[in-house]
Amino acid sequence: MKSNTKKRLIAFMLCMVLVLSSATSVFADEPQNTDSQSQTEAVTEPAADEATGDTTTEDTTTEDVSTENTITEDVSDTPDIEIPSKKEWSVQVGNATVKVNGSADALPADAQLSVTEITSEDEVKEIEKAVEEKAIEEQFSIKNIFSYDIKFLVNGSEVQPTTPVQVSVDTPEITSSENAAVLHVDDNNVAEDMKGAVDGEGKVVFDAPHFSKYVIVQKGNSKVNVTIEYYDDTQDPKTMIYASKKELSPGERINNYDIADNWNINWAEKSTTDGNFERISNLDAIQVVSDCTIKVYYTPQDKTITGSTTFYDYTVKAGKQNEIYYSFNQLKNDKSPDIVNNQKLIAGTNDSNVGQNYPEYQKYKISLKDSNNDTKDANCYTGGDSTIPGLLKEIDDNGNVIFNYAEPGFFVDSDYSVQFGGGETRNLRKVYKDYTLEFARKGDTYTLNGVRNKNNGWVTGAGNNFYPLNSVKPSYEESEKSNNYYFGMRYDVTFKIGDYVGPLNYKFTGDDDLWVVLDGKKIVIDLGGIHSAAEKTVDLWQYIGQAANLTEAQKQQNHTLTILYMERGAGESNCQMKFTLPSAKIQQVDQTKMTNISFYKTDANGTGLSGAQFTLTNDSTKTTMYAASESDGLVQFQQLVAGTYTLTETQAPNGYVTPTTSWKVKVTADSNNDLSAKIYQADGTTELGKLTSGGYQIINSASTPVQPPTPGIVETKKELSHEKYIAKNKDGTYNLTLNVSGAVGSESYANKLDVLFVMDTSNSMKRGMNSSSDQKNYTTNSSSHFYNQQKAVEDAVAKLKSKKNVDAQFAVVSFDTEAGIETDWTNGTISYPTKVAKYNDSNEDAGGTNYQAGLRKADELLKKGRADATKIVVFLSDGDPTFYYDTNKNGQEKVYGSGSGYDSNAMTKAQTQLGTMSMNYFYTVGVGPQTSYTHLSSLISSVPSGTVTGSYNGTDSSNLKNAFDSIIRDATDLLCTDVTVTDTLTDEVELVNQDLQVVVKDETGKVITKLKDASGNEVAVSKIITVSTAKDSNGKTQIIMRFEPSYKLESGYTYYVTAKIQPTTKAYLKYQNESYTDTGDENTDEYLGTDKKPGKDTRNDGTSSKQKGFYSNESANVTYKYNNETYEKPYAKPVIQVNASTVSHTVVKQWENDSDKVTVDVELKAYVTEAADSKINPDNPKYLTNEDVKNLPMSMQVNLSGTNKWTYTWENLPTKYFYKAADGSIKETDIYYTVEEVQTDATKAFYGQVTESSDGKTTTILNKKKNQEDKPFIEVTKTFKGLTKDQIRELAAAGSPYTITLIHAETNTTKPLTMDVSELESILQGSDDEKVWTYTWKLEDCLDGTYKVSESNYNKEGYDVTVTVNGQTVTDWNEFSVTTKEASIEKYQQSGNTTTCSPKEFSIGKVNLIVAKLTGNEGYFVWTITPVSISERKAIVKLINDKTNGIGFSPEAELKKCYFYSGNGIKDTLVFRNGEIKYDGQDKLTFDASKQWSMFAAGTYTFTETQNAEIQITNTYSEQTADLDLIKTSVAGTEFDGAEFKLYKKNDKGVYELQKFEYTDESGKNQTRETIQVINTEGSEAELKNLQSGQYYLEEVKAPEACMLLADKIYFKQEKGKITLTDKDGKALSSELTMWTLSNTDGKYTLTVKNEILYSLPSAGGTGIYLYMIGGMLLMFAAVWILYKSNRDEQNTLIQK
Repeated sequence: MKSNTKKRLIAFMLCMVLVLSSATSVFADEPQNTDSQSQTEAVTEPAADEATGDTTTEDTTTEDVSTENTITEDVSDTPDIEIPSKKEWSVQVGNATVKVNGSADALPADAQLSVTEITSEDEVKEIEKAVEEKAIEEQFSIKNIFSYDIKFLVNGSEVQPTTPVQVSVDTPEITSSENAAVLHVDDNNVAEDMKGAVDGEGKVVFDAPHFSKYVIVQKGNSKVNVTIEYYDDTQDPKTMIYASKKELSPGERINNYDIADNWNINWAEKSTTDGNFERISNLDAIQVVSDCTIKVYYTPQDKTITGSTTFYDYTVKAGKQNEIYYSFNQLKNDKSPDIVNNQKLIAGTNDSNVGQNYPEYQKYKISLKDSNNDTKDANCYTGGDSTIPGLLKEIDDNGNVIFNYAEPGFFVDSDYSVQFGGGETRNLRKVYKDYTLEFARKGDTYTLNGVRNKNNGWVTGAGNNFYPLNSVKPSYEESEKSNNYYFGMRYDVTFKIGDYVGPLNYKFTGDDDLWVVLDGKKIVIDLGGIHSAAEKTVDLWQYIGQAANLTEAQKQQNHTLTILYMERGAGESNCQMKFTLPSAKIQQVDQTKMTNISFYKTDANGTGLSGAQFTLTNDSTKTTMYAASESDGLVQFQQLVAGTYTLTETQAPNGYVTPTTSWKVKVTADSNNDLSAKIYQADGTTELGKLTSGGYQIINSASTPVQPPTPGIVETKKELSHEKYIAKNKDGTYNLTLNVSGAVGSESYANKLDVLFVMDTSNSMKRGMNSSSDQKNYTTNSSSHFYNQQKAVEDAVAKLKSKKNVDAQFAVVSFDTEAGIETDWTNGTISYPTKVAKYNDSNEDAGGTNYQAGLRKADELLKKGRADATKIVVFLSDGDPTFYYDTNKNGQEKVYGSGSGYDSNAMTKAQTQLGTMSMNYFYTVGVGPQTSYTHLSSLISSVPSGTVTGSYNGTDSSNLKNAFDSIIRDATDLLCTDVTVTDTLTDEVELVNQDLQVVVKDETGKVITKLKDASGNEVAVSKIITVSTAKDSNGKTQIIMRFEPSYKLESGYTYYVTAKIQPTTKAYLKYQNESYTDTGDENTDEYLGTDKKPGKDTRNDGTSSKQKGFYSNESANVTYKYNNETYEKPYAKPVIQVNASTVSHTVVKQWENDSDKVTVDVELKAYVTEAADSKINPDNPKYLTNEDVKNLPMSMQVNLSGTNKWTYTWENLPTKYFYKAADGSIKETDIYYTVEEVQTDATKAFYGQVTESSDGKTTTILNKKKNQEDKPFIEVTKTFKGLTKDQIRELAAAGSPYTITLIHAETNTTKPLTMDVSELESILQGSDDEKVWTYTWKLEDCLDGTYKVSESNYNKEGYDVTVTVNGQTVTDWNEFSVTTKEASIEKYQQSGNTTTCSPKEFSIGKVNLIVAKLTGNEGYFVWTITPVSISERKAIVKLINDKTNGIGFSPEAELKKCYFYSGNGIKDTLVFRNGEIKYDGQDKLTFDASKQWSMFAAGTYTFTETQNAEIQITNTYSEQTADLDLIKTSVAGTEFDGAEFKLYKKNDKGVYELQKFEYTDESGKNQTRETIQVINTEGSEAELKNLQSGQYYLEEVKAPEACMLLADKIYFKQEKGKITLTDKDGKALSSELTMWTLSNTDGKYTLTVKNEILYSLPSAGGTGIYLYMIGGMLLMFAAVWILYKSNRDEQNTLIQK
């Protein structure tokens, strides 16, 4: 029983535990899932299985299934170790065979070889780490790693050999020629070198004392090749931006990854031996032991940077003074070409209709093909985005901008100003260097943000309306109205490629001219011309060469990108730039004086060589620059400062020898501190040679030696003398003359001769010409050799000097035993030998004959002669050579020879010397008896090929003279045959008649009437020379002078043909349209008198030589035969001028009222009433400008004032206009003149009434008042909602008044707006009833577009404000911007059809819009009944262009060409373009001067919105309110529901009014109630919400159950959103009350009201009930226990009983 009871008790307790445990959380751990990695092992098998190559996978949880090993017995003896028997174990693992050889007793007989390739990733990494540490320690590189776990097993247990065994591993990756290392890696991952080796069969062999992990390391080269690649990590796919290669020793650290200045390293990874990549954990340093690739990933740095720039401000119209119109365009840049055919690049267009330039400068025109292959004028708008390439040439080595055409100095770095009256300085060009460009840099990409001034203030943004110089716009600039339109900008960006491989781009979008120049010479973007926004992107790799192909020198070369930008067209200005360059630096142009140097690398023939590499080292700073020659051989070094540099060629082009010498570069400054650079030889004094183009030249020799050029003839210019000139006659005709003569050279091309005399001073020169005896006083004795030699030379020199077309210089060498120079090259006084026997030698006495010595000195002089001159050597001697130079046994050169009589060795030496010399002519002249110089003529046998030779015997003075005459004739005469002169006239010239005159004259000017024919008979000139005219294949007139073919031009004769010519009508037309297009060649004016030379003296004041006109000949040439070769040579080109009749025209200015007089400009108008256009007639004349008729004044404008008595006369005005008719003929008509007044700000209130005189030569202008054109404006409205007018007045009149600030985004113009308090009553529109008021600003001359908008001082105390701008709610004024609103026309009703304006009066009814189209497509006159804003104007322009629902005029209207006027009808005279227009406002419309108007339309329009303000700002003011939560409690703090209150508010009269509250009942109906019920439920809303400002009190009308009603009223007030308890007078309480308190938590107000309790109620829901429950349960347990004990006692009693 006891046991059962116990069991029951235990069961009860367990049940209790179970019950208790059910109330707790039970967590059960899941059994851990462990995966054991299986391992593949190769084990030895019996021979049969071994052949199959099977491997067995052994799992540690299974029994060992290995079979017996294959055993091979080896009975051979080992010399060093005695092994009773050998045994081999072998196993195949993958493609490798592993064998173990050892003694049979080294392992148990049943031991099984197990080899496993280690592939576990973690284990492989640990092994690689250990191997790399070993490779660093022993300095070898790793090519590959093979890891094996080698062991022997017996019954699955590992055993070790008792003696060392040898292991061989045969894998195909390792060959016998490679090295390998074998490492044993222990359990601690420490590698031990097992001293393995590769045997002759390519097997890796090593001894193994024990078995474990073995690693076979295939060794690489002695150096590790590392490729480092750098990527942009933000791109997908990743873009490579840099790449470099490094060759390192194994284990050498790579410390510096951060090679990109503008990037941040994000992360990096390294390639592994298996071809994958692993992340590099430590970027500070890494050691490498195998060839690998490292990839570094960058993120670009975002940064705003500034760079220096230079701006150039051009003043196109600077004003008039002393009859001169000053303009930037009048300037000249000496660095650019001269003006030819009026080709000059200018600022501002040359379009006379636009009027940007004074007429003087509208003549300049450059016609080129544009980017669409259409011919356009570079000084005129191209009509779209087509551009004009070819204007820019280069940036020279000194940084000067060079154009292909004349220009005023767009990028010249100096101001140019002129002085006006009163000491005023006006700049024609102003240079600003204190601005900076701001770029947004992202990585290596730069995007132009805009421009900042010297104070870092913002000037303008990139993109549209790019006007950086608006703040410095000159007040005197007449051509610029709203913006500073004409300017240039330059900045230079330097960069170096280095290891960069990323994008290398430059992108530009904009107008006008934009050039991007690489390294000064390569124009990579050419967007020249005045055009609308054009876009171009260039890939600079195409010019620099692809990164992979660049040499190290090319990678290190500094490059400069020069950006030149100009705004020339005074239209829109757009400028957007973006470029990607590695580590670019924006340089200040000329801030530090720098220059460039360039030269050409060529072969011996002058052909450019690419690939040569150079260094240039500053001798002072040791800074080194690098460069390489380009495809044309050009080498450039840039940005050199003053100093001396060493230039070294470090690598020659392929196939050429690298020079062993260096050169010096000297950079020096001139007086203006401008730098220039020159290259010198290594001595620093001899300047380097140059090409004919002017560039320095460095020549490379080919690796196979090139033979020196064969000495010989020096190529010089030699051509027949022929001249052409012209003379103007009094009647306007011309005499045109061509001549030809048998002489070389002409005035325009002088025959250049370098004549060298080699004169004998041997002792025999004292002898007589007919005697062998020495002559007394031989130097002056006329019979001596010495005297006759010198006399012949002197006569020859004098004759050559007298030749008018010869430019000769002379030199003299004398020789006997040795030689010397008597006279170096000169065209002045010549020194001759003064005696014989001048030169002796230590071996021999003076007075011998050493030909070699004389020729040596002659060679010295020839090398110093003029390169373009004909070289003539005359060698004189009276004997054969007797001496020569040779070297003695000591290596010294001495004179040797017989001393008397001919020495053949001496002749051989002389011939050898002569064979090395270069000249055109070589002559020998014997002096005296021929028997004494029998071998002299043989000297010429050795002259170089191509040299003209001759040998003369001067046995007496006559023969000597004849010899020199022949020599002179060879050099100066060209006695040729088959001569024909042909002159083809231009279209601008015609023959007056067919009378062609032929004249022949000798050298004295005597007329020759007879010439010798082929038989030598004298015949009339006409028998030899015939003249005629003909037409060529193009119909051009030809003048032909033809000589008899066999006739040889005679020396000293000149043959002339003369024709009379005159200008054609085509010449007049061309002169009118283009002015003179040609410039006469030099020396084309007629001779004046005997012995006068062309071009020197003229009788016509030079009408042709260097004068403007039209060429007389299309082509002219002379053909002839000489030495059986036919030649053709051109003639010079003279010019003729036309003979134009002229007239004068006078203007007189008068004023209706003297008080209105102001200085005015008037413009001469030239017009014709007939022209090529058939529409031209007296009612529709054609107005002419300097563009149409070039001899009209460039400026048709003059200034009239009291100074010139209000009158001016134009002189020399052309009277005739030429034009090409439909049939192709050229016709002429009269030109008429009138004068119109030029409207300026001073005269725009007037118009000029024009009266012409009866003779048409005087125009009188009477000035009268006129109406004014409306100014463009935008409207800004400000609407206040929620305020009264007085409150608005308070904002306007405050010390810091309410202000709106507008900043135009494109122009950066700031406009602050405040309300005019004095005008508030009239401007402010609205009512206090609705509390809505609107104030309007009318802003004249403001643009539409995007504005940054901000407000200040608009807050009102006690109010919250919501702001909207054009419908957008403003949450933050910072950078808030809005686009102006656009107006639209809802309805348009036209009054009749569009009508031409030929009649003068029209009936149009009552309208609010009149649009009149102007003649010449010059725009539209627009009248509206009220002024219209810009947005409304644009809507009207759309209406004009709308062909469906609008007016539909053509061409389409543009806002800038629509002229707006307004008013209640045009009741007074309105003058527009000097034409009058009237409208009575009801019906009648009248036009005057109908030639001004083309057609008109009238009608009535309605805007969609009545208020079309471009910017509409609305401020909604909401009075600040507060919420009040009511809580009802007992004095003890117990909360009650059910209390009700009434709320009263004091009105404006001081009386409290009961407040009523709206609510929605259960049926959904809106109801009102007068009481507030207090509810204290958690989360319930405040009882009083949105209390407005005022004085209140609460009155309790119902207390909670069992509570006393509150007897007092609770007074409070709400002010500016804050609630305060007050007394009944509204004064704040100084202390808290007992029965109610007010609290504020985070702006939430709570009023706690206390009530007295009448009686108590039991509590509900407290903790007491739980206590009772627990107590009850304890009592129950006690009762059960008592019952149990009682029962037990009873049982015990029963048992006892």
